[in-house]
Amino acid sequence: MDSAQWLPANFHMHSRAWGGLTNGADTRDHEVYDTYKKIGFGSIAISNYQKINALYSDKAFYIPAYEHGYGIYKNHHLCLGAKKVVWYDLPYGQNIHHKQYILNRLRPTTDILSINHPSFFKGYMPEDFTRLTGYDGIEVLNGYRNSIPHWDSALSAGRPAFIFADDDMHDISVPDEIGRRFLVINSPSNSRSDILSALKSGKAYGVYYQGDKGESLTEKSEKINHLPVITTFDVKNDTLSLTIDSTAYEVRFYGQHGRLLKKKGGIRKAFYALQEDDSYVRAVILFPTRSSHEGLQYFLNPVLRSKDGKKPPMPQAEINQTGTWLSRIGLSLVALTFIWLSARIIKWRKEKRKS
Repeated sequence: MDSAQWLPANFHMHSRAWGGLTNGADTRDHEVYDTYKKIGFGSIAISNYQKINALYSDKAFYIPAYEHGYGIYKNHHLCLGAKKVVWYDLPYGQNIHHKQYILNRLRPTTDILSINHPSFFKGYMPEDFTRLTGYDGIEVLNGYRNSIPHWDSALSAGRPAFIFADDDMHDISVPDEIGRRFLVINSPSNSRSDILSALKSGKAYGVYYQGDKGESLTEKSEKINHLPVITTFDVKNDTLSLTIDSTAYEVRFYGQHGRLLKKKGGIRKAFYALQEDDSYVRAVILFPTRSSHEGLQYFLNPVLRSKDGKKPPMPQAEINQTGTWLSRIGLSLVALTFIWLSARIIKWRKEKRKS
C-alpha cells in the first residue's frame, strides 16, 4: 500500500428511478453525485434497484452498478462493474439453496459481487455464510444496520470475503444519511480498473462514522477530508503490525468466530503475533470524536492464512444432482396430489348439490 493513495468511496446509494416507484426520494442523479464529490468522495457509484445508472458513463472513473433484488426479505446484492441487469429473483423468501442459486446467476454478469446488508429483515443469517460461496464481499457496515457476525462467520469458514461499507443513502436532503458508512480504498487513481483491482485484492477498509446529530455537510466534509491515515500495514515473519498518523483510542485484533485476540489503547503503532491456530486476523481502529470516545472506527480487511501466501480461493458450491431430482420429484408428487384432491372435492360437492 501507498499511504498517500487513500480514496474515500461509496457505492450503495439511491436516486430517483423507475418514475419514483422505488425509494430514492426525488433526487436526480447529478445531485447525488455532486453532493458526494463535494464532501470528499473520490469514487462514487449510484446503485438503484434493478437499473444501471449511466451518469458519466463516458468517463474513466465510471463504474456501472445496481442493487439486485426485490424480495420481501431484502435479499439484495451490489453488482459493481455490472455488465447487465439480472431480473431473476425469488421474492417470497429464500432458503440456503435459493440464495446460492441467485449468487450463481449473478456471478458471471458482474466484476464484483457483494451481499448487501445481510442482517436486514434477517435476509441472511450468520450461519448462511458457513455455506454460501461465489461472492467477493459483504456489506459489513451499512447506514441502517451492521452485519459484523455475518462477516466473521464467512471468514471463519474459509471464505475470503472482503469488507464493503456504504451509506445506503435514500434521501440526499437529509445530511445524517450521508457520509456515515463508507470505504477508504488504497488506489493510485479513481479509474474503474484501479478501483476494482484494489477491491478484489482487499486494499480497503470500512469506516463507521458516528457524527453529531444535525451535523452539516460542511462539518462532515471537514472530517472526511482530514481522516486519520494508516501509514503502514505489514506482516513480517509471525507479526502483523500497523501504524497510524494519529493516536487511536484503541486498536483491537479479532480472529476466528469474531473472538477478541488483543486490544491496546492510546497508541499509534500496534502489533499482533500471529498464532498457529489463527486462520485469519482483522484489526479495528477506534478514534475519539466530539460525541464519543469511539465515534470513528476503521474496520480493516483481514490477513488470511493460505498455503502459498496468496489470497485463498473461494470454495465452490456443487449441485447435488441426486438431491435436486429427488426434490423435484417430491414437489411434483405433492402438486399432483393437491390437484387430484381438489378435483375429487369439486366432484363430491357437485354430486352433493345434485342430490
